Amino acid sequence: MNGSNILQSKLLYWAEKKGNAPCLVEANTGEVLTYSELLYAVVAIRPYLGAESQVTVSALSGGIVDSVIWIACLIGGHMHIPISPHGTTYEFEQSIAKYAPDIILIEDEAIIGNSSRKIFTSSEVKKIITKGRVNKKPIYLDILPKDGKVLLFTSGSTSNPKGVLLSVTQMIITANNICRAHQLTEEDRGLTPLPFYHVNAPVVSLLTTILSGSSLIIAPKYSTSNFWKWVERYDPTWISLVPTMVIMLLTTKKPEFLKRSSLRFIRTASASLPRIVLERFENKFSIPLIETYGISEAASTITANPLPPKVHKPGSVGFPIGIKLRICRRDQGVLVDVQQGETGEVWIQGENVITHYENNAGSDAFLDGWFCTGDLGYFDQDNYLFLVGREKDVIIRGGENIAPREIEEVLLTYPGIQEVAVVGHPDQVYGERIVAYIVIDSKSKQVMTDQIKAHIAEKLSPQKIPADIYVLVALPRGNTGKIDKKQLRDIKT
Repeated sequence: MNGSNILQSKLLYWAEKKGNAPCLVEANTGEVLTYSELLYAVVAIRPYLGAESQVTVSALSGGIVDSVIWIACLIGGHMHIPISPHGTTYEFEQSIAKYAPDIILIEDEAIIGNSSRKIFTSSEVKKIITKGRVNKKPIYLDILPKDGKVLLFTSGSTSNPKGVLLSVTQMIITANNICRAHQLTEEDRGLTPLPFYHVNAPVVSLLTTILSGSSLIIAPKYSTSNFWKWVERYDPTWISLVPTMVIMLLTTKKPEFLKRSSLRFIRTASASLPRIVLERFENKFSIPLIETYGISEAASTITANPLPPKVHKPGSVGFPIGIKLRICRRDQGVLVDVQQGETGEVWIQGENVITHYENNAGSDAFLDGWFCTGDLGYFDQDNYLFLVGREKDVIIRGGENIAPREIEEVLLTYPGIQEVAVVGHPDQVYGERIVAYIVIDSKSKQVMTDQIKAHIAEKLSPQKIPADIYVLVALPRGNTGKIDKKQLRDIKT
């Protein structure tokens, strides 16, 4: 049975078992879609999406409407292409010209001008969903011979974005791995403020909800000022965030209601979580902060730290879940495993891992059935995986390889530094020089770079001290929330 049919059978099962139980909840409005209502909504929207294998391009802003479209497209066996709703008219037109969709789903029809294709706005989809919830037509869903597919795009933070084509089966495999790792049951309530045009929210939050029969609170947009209000109102048992959001939450006070909260853990992904941030967050809020590691090429999560009472190590991304992972070096076209504790390239293999990029871009990342993530890491004595940075981010100074993350971790221990990114800039003598970009918190009026360098010198060797330190209002980020180091390297200093 392919992934589209598995997802369909799961939705039918939970609609029959707990039809009146909440499935999806809109964080800002409190709107609820029960399992039965979700099923009726999917049945109602399916005829508008056309036959199996048709191409849908969506540029929606998350929430219940976006979730219903995702489920309907995955169950319907479509080729679903989610893109950012915040793009320009030019970017929309380029996507439509390239992928020639049969159906376009968008917030505002005006953004794409004239088009001969079928276009549905968010408000129109909302009306169809509402009508389906009320009319409750007889349930009839086909068993599909073909699996649905989703086309996503890499962040492009170190190179040009590449197309990642995932089958629904691959996404279901990963979602099941996450359910097991996070011990999700039908009693759980998730919360996500992450966008639905990247892999995290649809797989980590939405699909795990359907598979486990639990419920999901969806915030179409993250808000630090509203975050604890959502937690108090809906009492989630687990939350999915990215490190940037965790850093923002450190500026808030610990709410009194947390003493009686059902919250089991908060998980992070999409970017590295500095260990000092994890320690500060857990000390302040007394909530387990579970770092995970995932990539679009594996339909999101590939490793995760264990939940309490087992140890989740600060600085580590945990253990592989449902996937093979090895640390290697390349030797004349052959992968050679490095010793435990030694840094090498992170390679993965599994049924949920792609075998090629769209148009065979980045073919050097595939070798002997293994995929190179582009990350560098090592296993410690307890077999926890630690990442030291992206291979393309490594700074080569005077012939020595320097991992930016090591410097970033030390910089974050300096009072007043809220965020940091370290990159290499060209140097005529040493090849590259180390440059640090920092963001200071609102309480710190002045930062002395000489004092920061002295602080680094107490912990790291001289060749790892940044030549320059620049203060920015904010670090540049891509759509996934990752720091765009490519943009920082392009800055002329």
